[in-house]
Formats: sequence, C-alpha cells, structure tokens
Amino acid sequence: MSNPTATTGILLVGHGTRDETGTRQFLELVEMLKVRLAPAAVEAAFLELREPGIGAGVERLLALGIGRLVTVPLLLFAAGHIKRDVPTEVEKALVGLGRGDLQHEQAGHLGCHSALLELSRRRMEDGAERSQASGVRGQEGESRNRQTCLLLVARGSKDDEASAEMHRFAALRGQTDTNLDVEPAFLSLAKPSFDDQLIKIAAAGYRRVIVQPHFLFEGELVERIRCQIAECTRNRSETDWIVAPPLADRPGEAGLASELLARVILDRCQEAGIRVVVSGGDD
Repeated sequence: MSNPTATTGILLVGHGTRDETGTRQFLELVEMLKVRLAPAAVEAAFLELREPGIGAGVERLLALGIGRLVTVPLLLFAAGHIKRDVPTEVEKALVGLGRGDLQHEQAGHLGCHSALLELSRRRMEDGAERSQASGVRGQEGESRNRQTCLLLVARGSKDDEASAEMHRFAALRGQTDTNLDVEPAFLSLAKPSFDDQLIKIAAAGYRRVIVQPHFLFEGELVERIRCQIAECTRNRSETDWIVAPPLADRPGEAGLASELLARVILDRCQEAGIRVVVSGGDD
C-alpha cells in the first residue's frame, strides 16, 4: 500500500558484520534516525554479510510509493564501497524492479565532521576511564620519555582519497588534544600499517598508549585489534596499553554517542536536500 507522505525514500546502508552486537548497534541507530527523518520512509540495508541487502531495502521503499530515493551510506570514508559498490547495487536493484527512471542520489559519507571528532575524543576518554577503574597503573611523577599516544586504527583501503582523509582525521584529533601524540594506522591496504605503528610506538617510550578502533560498530576487525593489544600488554608490560570502544553506543545504551552520530548523519541528509526534524537532544 502506498504511503502518500513518503515522497522521499531513504536507504540507510551499513557495511554489514557477522558480529551480533555490531548488527544491533546499526539497527538501533537506524530506529533513532527514522524518528528524526519522518515523514520520509526509511529502510535499513547491509552492503554485505547480513540481510536485508540493498536490493531488499530498495524494494521495500518502492512498495511505499516513493517518488525519490536517497541512499545514505553509514560509512566513514569515501573508498570503493561509497564510490562504486553501494551506487552499483542500488542502480541494479532499481533496474531489476523496473524503476530505473526513479530519481536517485547518494548522500555524503561521514568523513571528518566536527561531531565525529568530538565522539572520537569522548571514546578515547571512555577507554582511559575504564582502564583506571580496572586498576591500570597511574603515571604521575614517573620517569618516561613521553606520556600518551593515541593510535587511531582504520580498516584501510587502496583508495588514496580515503587514506588521506584518515590522515586528516588524525591530524584534526591532534589539534583538539594537544597534550598527546596522535598517530593513524591501517589494518590492511594502506600505510602506515597497524603492525608497523605498534613497533614504532612501543620503541618511542610512551607510558600510555590508547588504541582507538576508528570503526562505527563492533565486529571481527575490532576484536582483532583487541587481540593484538592484549599481546602487546603481555610482551611490553612497561607500557599501559588501552583499547577504547568503537564509536557507536552499545545495544540498549543509546546516549551521547548516538546523538553525535545522528548529528553527522542528519547533516549529510540535509546536504542531500532531506528535511530533518530537529531534536533538542542534538544540542
């Protein structure tokens, strides 16, 4: 049945993960965004690894009688998924459903939005606070070459633009936290690699290293980071190694992180010409 108010359909696309927690984080964020984006019709879809896929999400929106489709990728950087995979899958779905004529556009990726930088800063603080609560050694008054390094770890891509944006994000984080050194790293396909950065940072004499997965949601790669840092803790116990949580709130715990992520995504929607309901919680 058509929904006469749903002239614009919004497809919120996540990467997809086998991790149940990461999947729930994405879906709960989508539910929050549905309220802010009303009366537009909103559907969630995954690029891979989970259902519904992009084709199913497009089909659901078409069933509501939409006259325009906006794809909003919940992805951090403009790599191959943004530039190629997502728009290709959407176009394939529209043509396959006989609606290749439908007006379609794609909103921007999340990038270096100021709210995302603020969320990154708060996640770093969360990691430090949790480590202190667990009895991590203090560092005041101790002799050391340097104090704290923040290591931001991204997935990695062959796309030079995406890699450069991660380096820019790390530089901007360094501008907001001038009392620590900020370094970027990539798990694969880009430099500097996570492994190389761990060797470099361990040799630099930092007393504390906060490793922050620059990922929206939980998943296998975040767990890989935790495992490697656990090994660093065993082998280089003179340094306090801390892993901060990924960016999104845990399932069932929507709070400031969800609001900051919503602010970024809603801004990208507005840039694509979508009317957004302003909430006091965004301030």
